Amino acid sequence: MNSFPAELRTPPLPLIAFIGCPDVHKEIGTYFNHTLRPPFFSVGLAEPSEALLVRLFGVKHQPKPYRTPDGILKADWFLKQRQRRAAVAIAFVPRSHVEGDPSSWMRMLAGLRTVRATSAHKGVYLVVVVMQDGPLTDLPSDRVAGICSNLDLEPRYVCLISRLSCDPSVPAEEKAQHQEAELKPLGRLVMEAATAYYTQAAARLRQKQLDLTAALGSAPPETSAAITIKLGVLAEFRQDWLSAVSAYQAAAAALQGVSLGRPTVSCQRYAEVTAVAEVVHFKAMMLLLHQQRYAEAIQQLQGHLEAFGPSPEGLPLAAAATHYGWLARQYQCAAEMIAGSRIDEATLQAHKDVQPAHLLVSAAQLAAQRKAAAEELRQQRNGAAPPIDLCAVRKGRYLGQIEIRTPDGPAGAHSDMTDAEFALYLEAEELQVSHTQQVLDLLLQAQASHFQQATRLPALAAAAAAGPPTGADVSKGAHVAADRLQAWLVWLMAEQQVDSHNLTAARKLVLQAVYTYRRDGWDLLLLHCLLQLRDVCQRLKLHKEALLHSLEVACLTHSLTNSSKGGSSSSDGSQTASAGLVNAQQAAALASAAITGLCTGAGDKRSSIMKTSSSSSVVVDGPPAAQQAQGSSQWVYNVQQLDLAAALQQMPIKEDGAVTNTIAEVLSQHHQQDFGWWGILTVTGGFVAHSPDPQQLRVCIAVYNHLPVCLPVAAVAVTISDNQGSWTQAAVLGPGPGLLLQQQQPDSNRKQQLVAATAEVSSAANGPRGQHVQQQDTAAAAAADGISVWQLQERQQSSSSASTSAVASSQQLQPSAWQAYHVAFSPRQVGSVRVDELVLHISENCSVRFHVKSFPASRAALGHSSLPVSAEAFSVHAGVRMGVWAAKVQHVGSLPQLQVAMPDLLLVGEFVPINVVVQASAAQQAATLELSVKSAMGATPGHVAVLATMPDSKLQAVNPEGQALPVPALDAGTNYTQRLWVRSQLASTCRLIAVLSCPATVAQSIQLTFLEPFAHVTRLNGEMNMHTLVAPSHNYSTVIQADRVDGSAAAGGVPIVLGQSLFAQVLVKALHNVDLQLLDAEVELQQGSGLQLLNKLSDQLAGKPLLACGSSVHCLLLQLLPTATSQEPVRMGRLQLRWKRQSAAEPVSSGSTGAVAGIATLAAGAALPETMSATLELPLVVVRDSLLSVKVIAPHSVTAGIAFSFTLQMHNLTTQPQEVLVSVQDAQGFVFSGNKQQTLTLLAKDTTSCSWTMVAHVSGQLPLPAVRVSSAKLSCQLVTQQSYIQVVPF
Repeated sequence: MNSFPAELRTPPLPLIAFIGCPDVHKEIGTYFNHTLRPPFFSVGLAEPSEALLVRLFGVKHQPKPYRTPDGILKADWFLKQRQRRAAVAIAFVPRSHVEGDPSSWMRMLAGLRTVRATSAHKGVYLVVVVMQDGPLTDLPSDRVAGICSNLDLEPRYVCLISRLSCDPSVPAEEKAQHQEAELKPLGRLVMEAATAYYTQAAARLRQKQLDLTAALGSAPPETSAAITIKLGVLAEFRQDWLSAVSAYQAAAAALQGVSLGRPTVSCQRYAEVTAVAEVVHFKAMMLLLHQQRYAEAIQQLQGHLEAFGPSPEGLPLAAAATHYGWLARQYQCAAEMIAGSRIDEATLQAHKDVQPAHLLVSAAQLAAQRKAAAEELRQQRNGAAPPIDLCAVRKGRYLGQIEIRTPDGPAGAHSDMTDAEFALYLEAEELQVSHTQQVLDLLLQAQASHFQQATRLPALAAAAAAGPPTGADVSKGAHVAADRLQAWLVWLMAEQQVDSHNLTAARKLVLQAVYTYRRDGWDLLLLHCLLQLRDVCQRLKLHKEALLHSLEVACLTHSLTNSSKGGSSSSDGSQTASAGLVNAQQAAALASAAITGLCTGAGDKRSSIMKTSSSSSVVVDGPPAAQQAQGSSQWVYNVQQLDLAAALQQMPIKEDGAVTNTIAEVLSQHHQQDFGWWGILTVTGGFVAHSPDPQQLRVCIAVYNHLPVCLPVAAVAVTISDNQGSWTQAAVLGPGPGLLLQQQQPDSNRKQQLVAATAEVSSAANGPRGQHVQQQDTAAAAAADGISVWQLQERQQSSSSASTSAVASSQQLQPSAWQAYHVAFSPRQVGSVRVDELVLHISENCSVRFHVKSFPASRAALGHSSLPVSAEAFSVHAGVRMGVWAAKVQHVGSLPQLQVAMPDLLLVGEFVPINVVVQASAAQQAATLELSVKSAMGATPGHVAVLATMPDSKLQAVNPEGQALPVPALDAGTNYTQRLWVRSQLASTCRLIAVLSCPATVAQSIQLTFLEPFAHVTRLNGEMNMHTLVAPSHNYSTVIQADRVDGSAAAGGVPIVLGQSLFAQVLVKALHNVDLQLLDAEVELQQGSGLQLLNKLSDQLAGKPLLACGSSVHCLLLQLLPTATSQEPVRMGRLQLRWKRQSAAEPVSSGSTGAVAGIATLAAGAALPETMSATLELPLVVVRDSLLSVKVIAPHSVTAGIAFSFTLQMHNLTTQPQEVLVSVQDAQGFVFSGNKQQTLTLLAKDTTSCSWTMVAHVSGQLPLPAVRVSSAKLSCQLVTQQSYIQVVPF
């Protein structure tokens, strides 16, 4: 975008001419340009000189007949409109000249008339500004009228301002006030005049186009394009962006109709059209992006490239090369404009072809085509220069035209070029361009744009997830470059570096592409890059790397060829054959030659690195013998896994453009130049499954050879490390002898573990390369044979014991086959043991060192994302934990045993003693005992408390969620017992878990079931033969059916009567066959229950503990008085019982009695509570207000045949008289005299009674008749409960 001149890159501003009073021009111009919005651009003249005014406003041209123009658009038209064609002229005159003598007045008028005369023909507006010293005062009206009449102005174009607004010595605040009051209105007036000027100029252009159309039938496309371009610029002056865009788009459409020459295309005409089209497209794109009309901007770009991108037929090669350069500039400019705009990421993701990085890549490709065309031109002339003098060439009067100096003409005379001369000029220009550098610059810009976009994506993802991006994402995100676009970019840059003979830079770049293609599994692209990298390394005399790349090329070719034979119609193998890269025979020969070079040793670097190789194709005869010396140093390939994103975050941030160098440094530091060995060899294996206290550890290793030929292996060594250090141990050929571990899995778990192990191996073997392990049903076969995963058995029955015990030496890895090795060792200490390195000695001069610890854990195959097809490294029967290269030794020697003992009976509320016994069969270091309590659902119960007796005879609270207690060091054959005290406030079942970390974990648990010590029943008893009449508003769910109510009454509550005492009989029963002592009892009445306790409960125990055992029942009596009514059922309260065991509980210990006795002594001195408490809930009651109390009075026993009195006594409890109906019911065995039904009236607080004389004529226990008392007024009634009387014979 910087290739365009400033008049095109910035929006045009209205041009204002300042004439006269030059001392105020700077201040007023600064205010107009920096403060006013929209701003103005100003030019100044000290005096109204006619020559200068004509140059500023132009001269009036006489109309001429139309003729075909020499070009489309004048080259200087944009600059002339911005700098030499003022829209408004501001004439500054001192006030002294306006109010002065006639000579001053006339001299001022003469200058103003000159300005008016030179600018009127262009329609320039004139504004007269009178400058006054000091505060403003009104101008004389006659002088203002004289100025307006002489200059044909409206009075509003005559303004008065004070010099205080332009004086630098005036304080800033005062100056700003004057400018706001005087210059701001002047600016609005000038803006209005400028808009009117540009509107009139646009109208004249439209009229000109209409006149041409009327005269010629249709305006020529050249003229239409020029007029519409000018209309667009004038609209920009008015800040009418919509009209400007429309005008530029119309100009682009008109340019497509411009004739390029007949019958052949004129390269000069085409260059002019494309130059004008480039300017029009740039202006339209810039305005569309400025207005945030992104969809239209994308359409504009696509339309421009579609219209002017394809080159017309018949262009000479030089013109075609120039067109490639022009088209590359279009892509580059579009990328810069889009990158500098505020276009949203969603739009770019929807239109990936307009992303800046992709546009710059397209520009680089076009620049590469331009380079190829220039090389062809150079070859056509055999390096000679074209026969043209570039010093005689200059730019023409019209945009896109070139002129040449006339040899025979006068000095300085130039004429138009012929097409042949123009083609020679283009050819000379192309040969002077540094094409390689241009391509590299465009690729670097594309890479920087790609980094910038990769920086924005993590921030946008974090914003979409409603979370801020991390600092590493924002500051280091530009380094996230390992993707295919980055790989393609560096590959293209590497090709340019090779052409420029910068082989070192090319090698670094190709290594980046190889890293990406190897990681993502793009085999064909990887093969192309490896061939190029091998060629570069050979030219640099880096034989160590060249031989490795040759081996990887052979492996890739072998793999792709096999995949093509497998039946894939569009496989990579067929593509390699069609591309002519490498065939199977060449791959085998290449691998054999490379292996010979590896066995021979290091190469000689005495020859020049600039020696050009024959071609980039494969040379199968290997390195020359003269280049192979009997190496004085050994070749060591270091193969290390690399997480590029994580590694780049550890690197310091460099300036822009240095990201590629940073990536190259990381690749070199992590030996990625040697990483191709993972394509040559697949290494899998891991530690064999073992118990927590293994006597011996085994590592099994399997190596698969992907080469089409055998690979010699002199020896295999493994570097193992633990906390004490590392050591190297030679690997033994074969998977190793069978080993039966001490702990075998139960038969019920065998099949499940076999299936899980098979699934782990097969799932880890899958990868994006499309090579998957053929999954076999080995789990079912193993289960049928009764083989456990924990039992290692020899799978190869043919191998002898001598071969399995010998160190691997002088072996060969067969092509497309596995070779197994193993290492066995005894653990040295507790902790982590890991395999750090695996070293394969190819020969005495070459070894491959695999940094196993750098690879992610739990991968079935290191380096390769999948295991080879139809190849099984280890059967699941071998018990190898594939991909597990680290083991944890939790214990060396025999593990201690852990036992937990508890009493037979656990009661709620008491601290129950529990013994946790640690038995050490061997010497045991200090360890920790972690204790926790879990419920049946796995949660920590909140009603459980745990205490531990410490060695200092004190109790320590233990967190039930989990807390570790120290265990001292133990000698062999000794025990350690930890006494715990557990209490539960609720009847529940939980589990106590004890885990001993020594540091191996030994776990034991025991179920704790806490039971209630007591059960209780509460009975409520009222006064005998006393009944109550209650109002119907008290509608309760529970109705008294008897004068004794059990404690398990309905949830609605037991109704009781206000003011009528009652007795609560609490029956407490011991539930278990253990001696308990009831020490004390206390009642806590519920607040708000309205009950009052009338007796002391503690008096019933008589100061002596009661012995409760088995099914014994103890009765506690409470006398209560209701003192207030309750609207809802309320709890009477709680009965607190204080109790203890007759004899302390002891756990059933499985340890030695001496250890338990010692703990019991410590517990005796600890501060444990001596007594426990139990809470018994009393029932719900409802206290009701009564209207009438009724009492039945009758003797307890009578004699048959002798009359006795049966009386009903009623008491009115209200303050209102009550009328009740009394009805006595028949009773079998009695005769009586009196009214069976009568109405009685009871006064307030009055008592009355009614009696019947009755005679019993049957002996025995007879029920007395029931009496119904009802109130019709209150709609309520009661029926007395039947009482019994004893009738004796006469």
